[in-house]
Amino acid sequence: MNTPAVFRKSWPWLAAASSGLLLALCFAPWNQPLLVWGALLPLLAALWRLPESAPRRMAPLLGYVTGLFFFTATFYWLSELADLFDSPGLYGLPLLLAVYLALYPALWAWLVARPPAQGQSHAGTSLRNITFALRAACAWVALDWLRGWLFSGFGWNSPGVALHNNLALIQIADLFGVHGITLVVVFANVIIALIIRRVAQNTSFRTIPNLRGEIMSLLLLIGMCVSYGVRVVVQKEPSTAVSLRAVVLQPNIPQEEKFDATEEDAVLKKIDQLMGMAVALQPPPDLVLWPEAATPRGMFADEANYQFTLKQAERIGAPLLLGTLEPVASEADGSGELLDYNSAVLITHKDAPYQSYRKRHLVPFGEFLPLRDWLPRWVRLLVPGDLTAGTQANLLFLEKPAVRIGALVCFEDSLARETRALVREGAQMLVNLTNDSWFSTSAGAAQHLANAKFRAVETRLPLIRCANTGMTCSVDALGRVEQHLAPFTEGIDTLVLKVPERPHPTPYTRFGDLWIIACAGTALVLARSRLKAG
Repeated sequence: MNTPAVFRKSWPWLAAASSGLLLALCFAPWNQPLLVWGALLPLLAALWRLPESAPRRMAPLLGYVTGLFFFTATFYWLSELADLFDSPGLYGLPLLLAVYLALYPALWAWLVARPPAQGQSHAGTSLRNITFALRAACAWVALDWLRGWLFSGFGWNSPGVALHNNLALIQIADLFGVHGITLVVVFANVIIALIIRRVAQNTSFRTIPNLRGEIMSLLLLIGMCVSYGVRVVVQKEPSTAVSLRAVVLQPNIPQEEKFDATEEDAVLKKIDQLMGMAVALQPPPDLVLWPEAATPRGMFADEANYQFTLKQAERIGAPLLLGTLEPVASEADGSGELLDYNSAVLITHKDAPYQSYRKRHLVPFGEFLPLRDWLPRWVRLLVPGDLTAGTQANLLFLEKPAVRIGALVCFEDSLARETRALVREGAQMLVNLTNDSWFSTSAGAAQHLANAKFRAVETRLPLIRCANTGMTCSVDALGRVEQHLAPFTEGIDTLVLKVPERPHPTPYTRFGDLWIIACAGTALVLARSRLKAG
């Protein structure tokens, strides 16, 4: 066997796979965010070394390999559902999801497969490189946005999310959202690759001074972002803020027990014990939070569950906010059919009507089955019933202190558009009630928190997360996790928040992702040039 020939054929695929693995290493549980600044270099090297005779499908296939490795590795925790449902076929769920999600990096790889040609001057070459890198970054952002929207969307773990602990850099999210950080990261990858390519083509050290344009563009972009972030971090906090003391419960109940009817009394007893600890706290809290699906069948399942919840609220003497299934009679057709919502319910007084926010963004294949009527019966049985999506971005109101709460259920705190809708309605703080026990002790909860932290930065509002197994914590308006309970432990915690009395809408709250229209336009420019090149 001719080893050099085998290597020449296999190295592009190995390079593409390594890019996917490097991207995955940036996220939990590995947490190596510095790798994100060079994770795409192997893929770009493979793309730009393709011979003219290579098949046209080669470039998107290399990008597909990158996506396949990245999404399979980073979402490995979805395989935990196999043990939960005793269904070995679900071990392949991460790969199945990656088969679809990998289409996005495949399209990006096709768009950037032809690097810019050398200009007639060094300045001209630098300008072409900078323009190309900016277009490539915009194209990635446009595709990431599409990934988070199409078919209900799953936009977790964009490259910018890897930098969720970089306090200075992430502050631009109040201008551009998390996609703004992604643009910086991808631009850096492409411009570094172009610098390496230019040096490789001109081995003389005299080439280095001619790279001033590329180097300065990268340093200027990162410097502007960091400078903005530092200014935001060191500025004084607003003086008109209300202090709110919230007690959060983290029952740490395995999902298997929630499925087991014989464990219901034990679950209620555990919540009762945790509430006993909360009652002993002094001074008393302003708000008590239970996570999503705190009780196995929900507070409205029967009279016993309903009275248990009301008694716990009366016992603590403070408003209780919990996640529960909420059956509501349909008014659309007058049939009175009960529709089930996944809701955040706020109980303020024993005799007062409860307030509820009904989750608007449901999880496909978890909370509803897409195209149910078109699927075979055995598939429909996998999701026997559909929840109903809420239609209103309504707020929940505390009286003392007077605070407007934007509630987010389950994974809604990872969705910028859902959060923005609540903030535009006037929310002063964000609360997420979630249950990540579906994925056992995997990194799913840590990745959930990493994505959710950007909602606080984008809106400049504090965020409380109350989770069954973790991550239960508070996140301030700068994206810092200030207080937290250890994940996968049972307990309570008191979180003290500074809630702005009159929050000022951030540019991102006002305009959202409108700027990505320009990114989509630049992606179309790249596509047009690729089609012309053949």
